[in-house]
Amino acid sequence: MKKRLFTLVAVAGLAFLALAGCSNPNVDTAKLRAALQSIDAAEKVQLEMAISAMDAGQYKDALLPLRKVAFGSKLDKTQRDLVEEDIAKVKARIDKGQ
Repeated sequence: MKKRLFTLVAVAGLAFLALAGCSNPNVDTAKLRAALQSIDAAEKVQLEMAISAMDAGQYKDALLPLRKVAFGSKLDKTQRDLVEEDIAKVKARIDKGQ
């Protein structure tokens, strides 16, 4: 019984480390721009502001426009997941002081 529990905990821990440690911290702005071609003009302005800020390394300035795109426009599940993933990456960059 203890052996099974240990194995389960070890596998779960390795899976978590693989997901957390191997994730790419860079935001792929070209992929983001391509995935969000169909959004409204107002959200597209916010998206371009966020992408410009990320390209310049100004991640704090990119966070608010990205949130506006994520929660202010009608996105499908794939688009929303991509934007939320990029928001998490931007937050990680901010936490690292970049």
